[in-house]
Amino acid sequence: MTDTWQALLTQQQNFNNIDNDEKQQLIPLPQLGIIQVTGDEAQSFLQNLLTNDVNALDVNQSQLSGFCNAKGRLFSIFLLVRCDDSYQIVLPIDMCSLLLQRLSMYILRSKVTITDISTTTACIGLVQDNSNNTLELPADDYQGMNYKSSLLIKIPSETTSRYLTISSMENIDELSQSLNKQWQLSSESKWNLLNIEAGLASIYPSSKEMFTPQQVNLDIVNGVSFNKGCYPGQEIVARLHYLGTPSRRLFLAEVQTDSILETGSEVTTAEGSVAGHIVCSQEMKAGSLKLLISLKLSALESTLFVNKNVEIIKIQKLQK
Repeated sequence: MTDTWQALLTQQQNFNNIDNDEKQQLIPLPQLGIIQVTGDEAQSFLQNLLTNDVNALDVNQSQLSGFCNAKGRLFSIFLLVRCDDSYQIVLPIDMCSLLLQRLSMYILRSKVTITDISTTTACIGLVQDNSNNTLELPADDYQGMNYKSSLLIKIPSETTSRYLTISSMENIDELSQSLNKQWQLSSESKWNLLNIEAGLASIYPSSKEMFTPQQVNLDIVNGVSFNKGCYPGQEIVARLHYLGTPSRRLFLAEVQTDSILETGSEVTTAEGSVAGHIVCSQEMKAGSLKLLISLKLSALESTLFVNKNVEIIKIQKLQK
């Protein structure tokens, strides 16, 4: 690991201020890993497996996508990036080995190689006030551009402009030094919170194969194509779409607690019946957490709890 990058990671471990109001924030993202898919048949291989239309991607473009099991339950959600000679899958690092193993089961005779490149590649988040434009950055969500031998992609956000930068370890020092001159170091928790506020769900080992795409709003945030053709679980996902309104959707919620809320934990009513599950959570400040919860629409008017005794004090429909 390079010296400047290691120094940033060390500094970040002691940086817990999510409320950082610096106008330009640099966020190393060690919580993210990358799987690379290469080979003559990489495009068709992914097109036949993922929920979104891989064929629609141009070089330096990205899209949200998912990988389902045969029952239409999400094994993983990720950002798929098309590069010059490969595709890169950006996802929580603790899901990398699991997804690589599952995708490898479908290779058979395909001319495809799947590799976990998390140790040779790094991700950096950039968050800036909309009034600041020190770089000529992409204007459209999921569009990328080359910057100092790295790829910089615009990511949706409700309150700021933000960008994901993907760099090889060979270039990470030069990139870090360049960015660190004008962008102030911030916590990786800030990036997680922005994902939650934007309604961008993630799947973790504890929640894999728990949700359909509709239950975490993947269809609403353009992570599902209903015109691309077959993939594992496609018939079930399509049936849920064309039958009408789903019975569960993703909501933004807040609780006040010092407890750790595990992904996949139940959301229950006062009577103890299961109303939904936690998709992800992030501390906003001491004793206060923001959540994404997959919730039955029929339970919206109920008093709801997590861990059976922590009341949800606020539930908000996502802005999509």
